[in-house]
Amino acid sequence: MKSIFTTRIHNENSRKQADIILVVLASQSVRAVIDTSPDGLCNILVSDDDVFKARQQLKKYARENKLVPRPATPVPARIFFSPSALALAFFLAAIHYIIITRGLHKQAILNFGSSSYYLSQGQSFRAVTALFLHSDTAHLLGNMAGILVLAGPLLRVTGYGQGLLLLLAAGTAGNLISESLGRDLRLSIGASTAVMAAAGLLGARRMTIDTDPGHSIFPKLKWLGPFAAAATLTAMFSHGEHTDVSAHLFGFLAGTGIGLCYYPLSAPLSGPVVGRISFGIVLAILCMAFIQGVLTFLPG
Repeated sequence: MKSIFTTRIHNENSRKQADIILVVLASQSVRAVIDTSPDGLCNILVSDDDVFKARQQLKKYARENKLVPRPATPVPARIFFSPSALALAFFLAAIHYIIITRGLHKQAILNFGSSSYYLSQGQSFRAVTALFLHSDTAHLLGNMAGILVLAGPLLRVTGYGQGLLLLLAAGTAGNLISESLGRDLRLSIGASTAVMAAAGLLGARRMTIDTDPGHSIFPKLKWLGPFAAAATLTAMFSHGEHTDVSAHLFGFLAGTGIGLCYYPLSAPLSGPVVGRISFGIVLAILCMAFIQGVLTFLPG
């Protein structure tokens, strides 16, 4: 006799799957027995002549009922905490503290805030630097909380380097698109565009997970659930007297679009080496944007 399924009886989910397999085989007149070893290892055995038939019936049952005989992957609770997100939140706080204590707050907003007028003059660095400025402490704390809640899970599932690069790209794209629609001097600042981009990136990740769409009557409608959830979350955080709704919207859409392009190709772009390279790219972009901004306003 040969084994067609192996599990441990101490695992409740695996035991249930073993029971389902026995029922399926019995319904097809395939005789199966359970062999349990002293260490708790459980094997379902069938005769050599029935191995092919048994496997075919189990595959057919799995396709029809979406019950693949393997335990579901658990989501660890720590996925919602990210040291990288915490470091990013404190980095924003440090920037705000430095410019406030040195009396540079108004000048920093004027020189580095995002504006359609200044962007049209070629000062594209503002789309990056505006993400790191905040109007007051309440504005800062709100975005710090958003980073911990939304960017934290993103950085856990993508890697700190890849996640930060995705956030920076989507946040910057959101600012560029939002400001390209106007021609005024209104200055927009805050990490909320990147926070909304994180919501879009998380929604895009859920949309690209394989959910066996070939066996659904309306497979493409499954994409609407994650998108609608992320859009609702964005709308909930897009209220307030001085909220730049346009930047929030386009940050979310940019995050969704970038995520839909990135996640199907994420396998070869994962790992610590790519993470370090991505983090280096993020640092290079930030340094270049800051230097370009400083040089723009130097006298002469």
